[in-house]
Amino acid sequence: MLKAERQEQIIARLAGGGTESVSAIAQALDVSDMTVRRDLEELAERGVIERVYGGARMPAAVRESFSAAGIPLLREYSHTEKRRLRSEEKQRIAQRAIELIEPSDTVFLGAGTTVEHMARFLPDIRLRVITNSLSAFKLLEHREHCELYLVGGLYRQQTGCFVGAMAEDAVSPLGIDKAFIGANGISGGSLFCADMDEGRIQRLALTKARERYAVSDASKLGRRDFYAFFGLSDLTALICDDVLSDAQRNEIEEQVHLICA
Repeated sequence: MLKAERQEQIIARLAGGGTESVSAIAQALDVSDMTVRRDLEELAERGVIERVYGGARMPAAVRESFSAAGIPLLREYSHTEKRRLRSEEKQRIAQRAIELIEPSDTVFLGAGTTVEHMARFLPDIRLRVITNSLSAFKLLEHREHCELYLVGGLYRQQTGCFVGAMAEDAVSPLGIDKAFIGANGISGGSLFCADMDEGRIQRLALTKARERYAVSDASKLGRRDFYAFFGLSDLTALICDDVLSDAQRNEIEEQVHLICA
């Protein structure tokens, strides 16, 4: 487990209220007590949590702000790191998403590892695929029946995609049947990403599409990042894995159609 992911899980546990012991956190995350103590010290230095004897808790003011706005991501993961996170869940989501694609569709595939799995599983049918993801392009470049367009622009190495004015100009005149976009977080009725330029191209692709889908594993729910790029209620559907609490399911279904994988 990555350090940032581990610390985010600690924050999520403490956001529920009450005090958690070092040993309980270590057992839940399957790491050593020493690792948990180091994480708690770092989070306490940032003012996110308070250390107490044998464990930690979250100050009420911090907990209330997280409840209102969503738990913040501590940092943006690289594309390589994201590939290691919840791979099985992402594959199930991708396989469910491609069931929505029909022959002769014009499809936009955004950046992100869940969408990358979609490119890997895409059936060999006649399609027009537009993508700003270099990894998705490489997975599809030899497909015989795929009319493939790579959107150029400023290359963002962190996520392996092209963004900026050149990319937006390329997408702006297009007619898109279905767009599939990932997100770093879903909170307060919005989809979040870490970069404004990346959010702009994703919002544009969704706006141009007749059907708009977000693909996201359940760990993104209740999380926020730097830039909110699209409203949940403006999607055709959210495609997510089936590890949802009743409260999460009800909250999502009040805003958008939910498809579980």
